[in-house]
Amino acid sequence: MNTSHSAGPVVVGIDGSETALDAVRFAVQEARGRGTSLRLVHVIDRHALAETVYGAPDIDGDYARAVLSRAVDVAAETDPTVAVESVALQGRPESVMSTEAGSASLLVLGTTTGSAVAAWVLGSMVGAVVEASPHPVAIVRHFDAERGGPIVAALGDVDVSATDVVVAQAFDEASIRETSVLAVHAQAVSSILASALSGPVDGLHPESAMDVRLEPFGANYPGIRVASVYAEADSGSELVAISETAQLMVMGHERDRVPGRTLTAVLRHAHCPVLVVPHA
Repeated sequence: MNTSHSAGPVVVGIDGSETALDAVRFAVQEARGRGTSLRLVHVIDRHALAETVYGAPDIDGDYARAVLSRAVDVAAETDPTVAVESVALQGRPESVMSTEAGSASLLVLGTTTGSAVAAWVLGSMVGAVVEASPHPVAIVRHFDAERGGPIVAALGDVDVSATDVVVAQAFDEASIRETSVLAVHAQAVSSILASALSGPVDGLHPESAMDVRLEPFGANYPGIRVASVYAEADSGSELVAISETAQLMVMGHERDRVPGRTLTAVLRHAHCPVLVVPHA
């Protein structure tokens, strides 16, 4: 297993939803594979709180304790050997979770887009956290611990070092799950046409260039099978289709930039968890 992980815990946002509990199940798997603990965080939005009346019931506190207790139970049911802590914090969810991401080896958020409100939340809180996080962020809409399939490394039109961060993470995740890697080179139609018209770069066809870039990782993980395919990146629809048979999709994102159209589409519609890896 790669030793480049941050030493912090795997942090999970808990809001009381079923997708948050799926996020806990996914996060337990990640914490076990990384050899670290689990931190469950519920955020009480202080800006949404009504003025407190002395002696009134602590409704928000009671709710926080209830949803965190349920999340702790789910974590223990998934793997009782993983150490778990839970905490309720006050503040704006996007600010609190962005702060938590700074000391986490991985931040995990469960989300659904079944309504316009949920879509808005995805576009604000999740988007803000992905934009600012210095460490990987996993977005979980669906999770099935028994599901097979490869770890998909979605590689776009970025420089080698940025792409290699995604590939390295994908191999690391495949090692945790003892599965294969599918490298998907996602290119815009304009890039594909330009490449076809200009001919191979450095004497290598795009497929060969990709294989060359994957070789060092394959050497470090000799037991992991690797396959490569090309897909259109304009809308993200092909990546969403590929996610139907994947355990996890790993994508890169340039830190401090708003998630682009392809990444946003995958986060909203992927059929497996999506791990977003930041790069400079």
